[in-house]
Amino acid sequence: MSKVKLIANESQKEFQQEVNNFLERVSDEQIISIYYAPTPTAIAAHSEFGVYPCVEYSVLIRYKE
Repeated sequence: MSKVKLIANESQKEFQQEVNNFLERVSDEQIISIYYAPTPTAIAAHSEFGVYPCVEYSVLIRYKE
């Protein structure tokens, strides 16, 4: 039987930590597939210095029990 784990966060650093923590708990043989998807959540209509669009980082991990 396979399971799915979805991890999403707008902070890249926290996202990476959550993904690493989960992957440490499963073995390589359990991993079926990993899909990453950075998604813009807001788009800036101007290009002033220091104004950046927001991004939500997400990953869908399919794995065996």
